[in-house]
Amino acid sequence: MITNGLFWGVDGMGGDGGSAMEAEFGVQALWTAEAVRELGPEYAIPAACKGSASPAMLRWLGQVCGLRENDVLADVGGGLGGPAAFAAREYRVRPIVLEPMVEACRAARSLFGVPALSVLGDRLPLADGCADAVWCLGVLCTTPDKPALLEEIARVLKPGAGLGMLVFTADEPRPAGAPEGNEFPCEDELPGLLEKHGLEVAAVVAGEGLQDHGQGWTRWAAEVSALVGRRHAGDPRLDEAREQERRIGELIADGTVRARLLGAVRR
Repeated sequence: MITNGLFWGVDGMGGDGGSAMEAEFGVQALWTAEAVRELGPEYAIPAACKGSASPAMLRWLGQVCGLRENDVLADVGGGLGGPAAFAAREYRVRPIVLEPMVEACRAARSLFGVPALSVLGDRLPLADGCADAVWCLGVLCTTPDKPALLEEIARVLKPGAGLGMLVFTADEPRPAGAPEGNEFPCEDELPGLLEKHGLEVAAVVAGEGLQDHGQGWTRWAAEVSALVGRRHAGDPRLDEAREQERRIGELIADGTVRARLLGAVRR
């Protein structure tokens, strides 16, 4: 139990999830943390951001949310804590990672020393209006009850505070070849979906235009992935995780799935 007037939580509150998603976001998180500890600390943030955002994307999100020193930033679905750690380094915010996979939370705490709680998105253990900003990166497409997630995000945001999102959209919820556990929103429905929960869209850009990963970022992430692959070759959980990544990669490459960065304000 952790208490500081803002939030409380314990490991074990996450959802069950499908086996492929457990492999992709759970077991693989621990393997990634182990590989980073062997290779060195400079590998940590790039490896923990793999599949979520580039430095250019994260800086855009930081600017659109107006992040300032000592702001409380809640990263909902924050995975291994890479984006939260990046924000702490760049903007000196106080991040909180909220993530359903227990293994990912443990990896985030181990790699970055950030508060990381295993929780469901429709039951965030945060006080009303406690967050100066919320990030939610690549999460909406893996959430069956999207209104419940957005309602919780709006609840914990201060009035006038910013929400930064990376949203993967498609013309239909389950295009052919979609990874397990993904139901993509349509881009045109996003403003109305957020508006219903008091979140006014302020800016939207295509993620493809912000793919600058900076010196070393892509190489470091690739080296961690390669080490995980060598260590766990033949493990069916690695095969499941890599199949998930292959599917979403192909859908993005052929334009079926599109990445959108979105900034919104809590009214």
